[in-house]
Amino acid sequence: MPAKHPTLPAKMARKTLLLLKENADLRLALQGRGYFKADEKVALLGIRAPRLRAIESEIYRSIKPPWDFVDALAFCDILVRNPYLEAKAVGIILLSRCRKKFTPVLFEIARGWLEAGCCDSWAATDALSTMIVAPLIQPHPELVEKLRDWTESPSLWVRRASAVALTPLARKGLRLDQAYAIGEMLMHRPEDLIHKAVGWLLRECGKTDAGRLESFLISHIPRLPRTALRYAIERFPPDRRQRLLRLERG
Repeated sequence: MPAKHPTLPAKMARKTLLLLKENADLRLALQGRGYFKADEKVALLGIRAPRLRAIESEIYRSIKPPWDFVDALAFCDILVRNPYLEAKAVGIILLSRCRKKFTPVLFEIARGWLEAGCCDSWAATDALSTMIVAPLIQPHPELVEKLRDWTESPSLWVRRASAVALTPLARKGLRLDQAYAIGEMLMHRPEDLIHKAVGWLLRECGKTDAGRLESFLISHIPRLPRTALRYAIERFPPDRRQRLLRLERG
């Protein structure tokens, strides 16, 4: 899908990288490493979230005339392939501004980015999942069913995205059947990042129907990873939390 103004996305991507590097802070970058596991190869410039969003806003305001979806996609494609997490984030945030113009073709593009390792950290994967994939699947419910295929991907990031992309919908009580189904499909996976994603998704499901979540947890406790359970029950009253933890230990 070629950009309508092929030189502009590349030019703005270069400008973005210069701005990001001008705002880099090595001390913050070293602190930020603490949020990732030792074996996660995450490159950080060290820029706080408010400043990062300000840089993205500055870039967006400088685009005249405003880009359409195709140009924003080309811009994001350049930055999401950059090693720095902050560059990926700016590309994803700017593309998310075009959510009203998203088409189903973006679903496979997003999967391609994940499979290619362009979002090879929980932070980049979650940004892509919640800001791009979630707004895409809400008006295109047929894509929700395709997330089931993502749960079987050899890519850790595709599998994590299959759960995280549903969290904004589950929070509103939408697509709960699919959310519980995907949570169940991922339970057997060994990775801690998958367990956390499953727990997060289940917790969001419980915000509009805590009784259904509790019943689901009780029926799946023998197979549910401990990390997923603890995430899922964070908002339960203490007595109900303890009851489920006792069941899990038993």
